[in-house]
Amino acid sequence: MKYRSIIIGLVLGTLYGLAARLLIETEAAKQFQTMTLSFLFGVPAVIGAITVYFGTESQKASRLFRVCMPWVTVFAFLYTTIITLLEATICVVMLLPAFMLSASIGGVIMGKIIDHLKRKQQTLNLFLVIPFLFAPIESHFDTPSATNSVATEIVINADKETVWNNIKSVSEIKDEELKWSFAHFIGIPKPIQSELTEERVGGVRHIKWEKEIRFREVITAWQLYDLFSYDILVDHIPPEAIDKHVKVGGKYFDVLNGGYKITEIDKNTTKLTLSCTYRVTTNFNFYSKLWADFIMDDFQVVILNVVKERSENSNPLTTAKAH
Repeated sequence: MKYRSIIIGLVLGTLYGLAARLLIETEAAKQFQTMTLSFLFGVPAVIGAITVYFGTESQKASRLFRVCMPWVTVFAFLYTTIITLLEATICVVMLLPAFMLSASIGGVIMGKIIDHLKRKQQTLNLFLVIPFLFAPIESHFDTPSATNSVATEIVINADKETVWNNIKSVSEIKDEELKWSFAHFIGIPKPIQSELTEERVGGVRHIKWEKEIRFREVITAWQLYDLFSYDILVDHIPPEAIDKHVKVGGKYFDVLNGGYKITEIDKNTTKLTLSCTYRVTTNFNFYSKLWADFIMDDFQVVILNVVKERSENSNPLTTAKAH
């Protein structure tokens, strides 16, 4: 009986989540989308409530069960969206913390309701429709945009000129040069190379990533051996290359500009800073920015490490010390 109740709650909670996600794919659900508060927080709260509702009496009374068992159902739901190709891994990873928190809240609320109310079935029915009642209200508000900048630094044992020559254009990056990163682990395509056409304001860096992704970086500031900055334009991103919810230049996310700055520490030591400014456009920008900051910094660390390794390996003093 104990495990039967758990399985019923898990299965029904998972099916509810899948039904909500599949509804988004239909024409009838234009107001109910994945990048809304209704889906991000409402659906997992209901999943948590369903999970607790179908528990045994002793399980329902357990605070640990109310908080943690909804996580199991959330994991099952999100895993199912991956294997059915409803969601990409990168989106599931980003959704997971919010889903876990919301599912726990839903589970705790349902537990409290069970403690104090007699009409538990009617309460569950109300829970089931809450996300769909809230979605039309949410759709009447404009989706806000927010911009933020991320700057990542690294110290390189090489002179300014050597570092400069390794950032203005970047020859093809081999897989072994790329350190493990969370961004690439969850599906962000890896950088391949960049090529600068003219060393001046107005010059263009042509950027290549995996999966035939291409960008242009139009130089907006140029100070030899000190800094250059650029605006970022999308040339080509195949539809299947990256999920639409995190696509650069897409409805929800864009990288606007960036730049490199070299600061001399001493003759053979420099600090290199890579920065970028991005936009997020969602109904939960406070949450989107946390992920965007983390992933952009993680991605920039990968780039800076390539520059560091190449600069230090081409620096005679560093190479001599290594031997």
